[in-house]
Amino acid sequence: MNAFSRRGACPALSAPMQTGDGLLVRLNPVAGGLSPKVLIGLGESALRHGNGIVEVTARGSLQIRGLTPKSARLMAAEVDALGISVRTGVPVEIGPLAGIDPHEIADPRPVAEQIRAAIEAAGLTPRLGPKVSLVVDGGGQLAMDAVTADVRLKARRTAAGVYWSMSVGGDARSAKPLAMVDADAGRDIAVAALRMVSEKGREAHTRDLTERQLNSLASWHSVPPPSVLPDISPARGEIDLSPPASPISNGVSGT
Repeated sequence: MNAFSRRGACPALSAPMQTGDGLLVRLNPVAGGLSPKVLIGLGESALRHGNGIVEVTARGSLQIRGLTPKSARLMAAEVDALGISVRTGVPVEIGPLAGIDPHEIADPRPVAEQIRAAIEAAGLTPRLGPKVSLVVDGGGQLAMDAVTADVRLKARRTAAGVYWSMSVGGDARSAKPLAMVDADAGRDIAVAALRMVSEKGREAHTRDLTERQLNSLASWHSVPPPSVLPDISPARGEIDLSPPASPISNGVSGT
């Protein structure tokens, strides 16, 4: 662990970030939660090797401060010994109560896992900047509306079942709406958006996409909210059943 990340990057265990009070690392456990025994062990490790402060970020990660180059390496070994597997790659954030919130509209964990797997399969992680992220919000008690992300999916309950409202480039108030889609289409659109971002360089975000690119994303697999679908029939020729071309395969440019 001899590479220190610049400010603004994601300070994972393998690349702690230099701050005013030493090095900082941020952990996002794969399990989504830690047992009391493991949490105590992590706190003791933070006390031995850092300043003893463990913070919970707005995205639900654990943040440990006050490390040195040597102590950061020791702490990484202890985190591994505690059996804490941490996420790597492009952050796909879910709420801290995901899957256990009785008020959530849908469990966001399966959708988030599908998106993570698709991003890795597409080889996008090394082509995207460290601050590119996604949010999958199940619509529970602890909303993620204030968290900024490049791609946002939020569960919506409709007469036809659960759909996902997609938007890009901001928090819940500032992000630009794209489409209302099912989970599979949400995964495809998310990956397509990140592919477009990657073509613009590692400093790019979805806010840098052109209107043409955004329109292409919005048209792929998008449907009107099922609760307001008109009473028309494909059998009478009133609906074109031909799907729009996928922005994933076409690689729509910003020209």
